[in-house]
Amino acid sequence: LNPYTYFLMPQPGSNPNAQASTLRNLKVLVVLLVFSNIFVGALSVYLLRAVDKRYSELVGQAVPALNDLRELMTDTVTAMRSTNPSLLAGPESIRSANLKAMQAALATEEQFLAGFLKTSGLNDEPQNRAALKMAGDEFSTAATEVAQLYFAGKTAEAARMREEKLRPVFDRYFAAMGKTADAVETVSLGVSNDYTTRTNSFSTIVLGVASWPVILLFGLLLLTAVFVIAMMIAFRG
Repeated sequence: LNPYTYFLMPQPGSNPNAQASTLRNLKVLVVLLVFSNIFVGALSVYLLRAVDKRYSELVGQAVPALNDLRELMTDTVTAMRSTNPSLLAGPESIRSANLKAMQAALATEEQFLAGFLKTSGLNDEPQNRAALKMAGDEFSTAATEVAQLYFAGKTAEAARMREEKLRPVFDRYFAAMGKTADAVETVSLGVSNDYTTRTNSFSTIVLGVASWPVILLFGLLLLTAVFVIAMMIAFRG
């Protein structure tokens, strides 16, 4: 006899004890299905929370760093523009106001860079962090020298130093910021791809656990078909 058919269905002429046994087996199967669904639901909730937490950590690290880099770029461009000699060629009142604006812009850029290096989480990128700090220090030094010449009234000399010394330093500094932003994005994409791979693996596990009743039913049907075919062959023989 087919053991699975015997397990689930009462046999002809079976007594009440056999029917009660079959009923108990059916109840056990229902309980297993209920607990299976509960387990799959709990596992799904756990995996979804884990993935959400990991993506939140990823966004919390990458997005602020990129936003700060954009802000640093903006402050650096503002500081560079403030050293434009055309802004200091007007009347003394305008020149004085522009000198104060230049001094404030340079201080803002320098302070923002210092804060960014402390809080941006670039410890995973020590080379880019060191390169950015070096380029920023060079820019601050060169810009300060240009500003001192402007304050001393040496506008022509300051303009010459701006083009010969400060601008190349500015270009290297801007390139270092762009390289750092690319590194942050690359690391973020790598972590994101890793999370995607893990999520796909978790989904496969959940689907595998959730599909066991279907696999069991398919197996029972297959065994029943084999049993029926075997019986037909035996009767014909």
